[in-house]
Amino acid sequence: MSTVALVVGGLVAATLLTGTALLAAIATGVWWLRRRLRRRLERVRLPLTGRSRGSAVRTDAPGQWWLWSLPLTDRRWRDGVRARRELWRAVSAAEHAVAAAHRGGAPTGDLDGLCRRLRRAADSADCSLAIWQRSAAGAGPDHMIAEVRDLVSAARQIQAAASSALASVSRPVARELADDVRAEVVALRAGVAKATGTTGM
Repeated sequence: MSTVALVVGGLVAATLLTGTALLAAIATGVWWLRRRLRRRLERVRLPLTGRSRGSAVRTDAPGQWWLWSLPLTDRRWRDGVRARRELWRAVSAAEHAVAAAHRGGAPTGDLDGLCRRLRRAADSADCSLAIWQRSAAGAGPDHMIAEVRDLVSAARQIQAAASSALASVSRPVARELADDVRAEVVALRAGVAKATGTTGM
């Protein structure tokens, strides 16, 4: 009986030691993460302050800044981020469509040159929006957003033209391939039937 009690006591002690070590590791991890987050937020807070409508609120603990104490970003700033993301998505889609048309052997005319011009114009528009976002200007970048919309429209037209060119080449090839496959299947079945003597059965 004393041996069982000794074993149980040892297990309880080992469990308590393991739990204490685990709690210490978790506490250390939380402390480390809080330090990292505090440093990152301190770096992000300064550029955001110029775009914000309010000022950051400091917590009771000295030197600590929390995510919810950061100023809210302006709606126009969010519109700029959305416009930049949409612009680069459209440019990438246009370039991908032109590259696919090239690989498929479709005629693309000067779509390559238009893609290069599109990328240069997108770079310029993106830089303008980025500069405005980093400034504390109150006026909304309406003309910049309109420029981005024009570029997105041009990118979509390039994408549509490349897709149409690729379809004009791939459809006849696919149709011809399907016809050849059907003819080969019929011939193969006839050959197998003749070889096995099952013709007309």
